[in-house]
Amino acid sequence: MGAPNLSFSASGAAVSGVEGFDHIRVTFSADAAYTAFQCRATKAGADWGLGRGTLIASFSATPAGAARTFEIYDGYLTAGDGEYRISLFVQGADGSWNDNHGFIPSAADGLVSSDGFRFLCMR
Repeated sequence: MGAPNLSFSASGAAVSGVEGFDHIRVTFSADAAYTAFQCRATKAGADWGLGRGTLIASFSATPAGAARTFEIYDGYLTAGDGEYRISLFVQGADGSWNDNHGFIPSAADGLVSSDGFRFLCMR
């Protein structure tokens, strides 16, 4: 059995230094139990992957279907203004990791969350 699949929703599409828009809230769940979760941010074009970029959030073992919530603040995007890849990694019981969401290239439509909203994080 591989790593679980994630479903998520986000409270917004952009993060900025402007008060009131300085963070978004992300809620996610997995279709199977997992042993670890990481959310990481890397600036568009930078090397990305598990263990790379800024660690935004992490969680330990969680049962299938349990909702977890975290926030992404503008101060977490440490490589300056621009577009960022926000990666959600989850580790299955067999030790395998899954990067469930793809890169958002410049001028792309972005990712669509489970509630139908675009998910793009910019500072």
